[in-house]
Amino acid sequence: MNKVLILSDNLCAGGAQRQIVLLAKALQRKGVNVEILCYAKGDFFAHHLEENNIVIHWLIRDNYIRRILSIRRFIFKNKYDAVISFLHIANLLNCLSAVGRKKWRVITGERSANSKFFKTFKGKIVIKLQKFSDCIVCNSNNAAQMWKSLFPEYSNKIKIIHNFIDCSQTTSNYIPKSGNKLHIVIVATYSYLKNPLGVIKALSLLSKEEKEHIQVSWFGKKEESIGNTKAYDEAEYLIRKNNLNSSISLNGSSNDVYNIMNKADVVGLFSEYEGFPNVICEGMMLSKPIIMSRVSDYQDLVDNSNGFLCDWDNIESIKNAFVSSIKLSVNELIEKGEMSKLKINSLLNERAIFDKWQSVILKE
Repeated sequence: MNKVLILSDNLCAGGAQRQIVLLAKALQRKGVNVEILCYAKGDFFAHHLEENNIVIHWLIRDNYIRRILSIRRFIFKNKYDAVISFLHIANLLNCLSAVGRKKWRVITGERSANSKFFKTFKGKIVIKLQKFSDCIVCNSNNAAQMWKSLFPEYSNKIKIIHNFIDCSQTTSNYIPKSGNKLHIVIVATYSYLKNPLGVIKALSLLSKEEKEHIQVSWFGKKEESIGNTKAYDEAEYLIRKNNLNSSISLNGSSNDVYNIMNKADVVGLFSEYEGFPNVICEGMMLSKPIIMSRVSDYQDLVDNSNGFLCDWDNIESIKNAFVSSIKLSVNELIEKGEMSKLKINSLLNERAIFDKWQSVILKE
């Protein structure tokens, strides 16, 4: 049995952390001995792992040097076959632990496809240390092409493995256009790159009648980073200023996100950039039409058959997507939702995704 460690900053309510939980559960179902190591506080998803008897180790160190050394000692001591990390700082710590002699596979993950990060001082360090990674896993074609273009020296390390999707816990019932309104759900952190301000500004452009027939519900962390709620605060202000309280609500994170999405008519994403959009794939698996900005592998996910595309930085484009969605009949909503499920089932297959992870872990 392989022994695998997944290294994460924490288990807060983020897309990468949710994917870590799904990956850990999938590996365990296939007989892999998988453990989690977190180095910062945040246990939003912890109970999902504990319920499946997946061990979580917490190594919280405020001092950066102590954090690096304690994680390195922990990995050496516990003799893993592979250490997997997502997100830039976790990747950095994973690679630093491998400096010198090591006997495990170092697997780092690229989640965001944000090329701007790699121009920063921190980003340049992360890239330099990738030489200690045995495999760089990208969860989208878009991210893989970015890496190969910007860092061709790592091209032979790049593997594309799409995210796991599991909506099996969904129990809610769907009532199309409940209350004679189109219900759109957005699940994302309140940050500028997720574009809540663009969504609100687009809603403000709708006619009075259109506003009466749309309800947008946003769910996510209010803090973009510790103590930083600027995007959320500005979003609240814009809603009050434009008198949009009956058209959009801002909600906190939820452990019941699948049931929330299942009750919606449409699932939306309006980001400036994304790696591979978990929420969109989950919405498609739940047979929902999609409104999505042109990010990540949008060409494989959304077209006129199952939703509408828009430009994140074009308010008129977002508004037009809302108007087109409002005009959909119940039958059209159901037909587009069915097409979403067909598309995602052809793209994501749990067995195929696991086989790719196994190949990476075992170096097959």
